[in-house]
Amino acid sequence: MQGSLSSTFPIENQNNLMTMRTLKNHLDRTKSLPFVKCIADFHLLLFLAMSNSLGSDVLALAACVSTETAVPEGYHLLIESMANTS
Repeated sequence: MQGSLSSTFPIENQNNLMTMRTLKNHLDRTKSLPFVKCIADFHLLLFLAMSNSLGSDVLALAACVSTETAVPEGYHLLIESMANTS
C-alpha cells in the first residue's frame, strides 16, 4: 500500500542547503498537481515547520495531506509567497 506522501523534496540532513529557491523549484516541478499533492512530502513539511513563517501551522497542512483535502487558500498563498522570495 502506498501512502500519500512523496519524497522528491531534498533531505535536510544530507548537507543540502535548504533555501526558498529549493521550495520554489519543488513547487515549479509539481505545479501540474493539486496543491495538496505538491506539499505532500515529509521533507517539505519538515522544511516548512522549521521556517519562521509557518512553524506550528504545519500541523494543519499535514492534516490536509493526510485526509487529501484542499489546502486553505491562506496557506497556499503564504507558501507561494515564501517560494517567490528566492
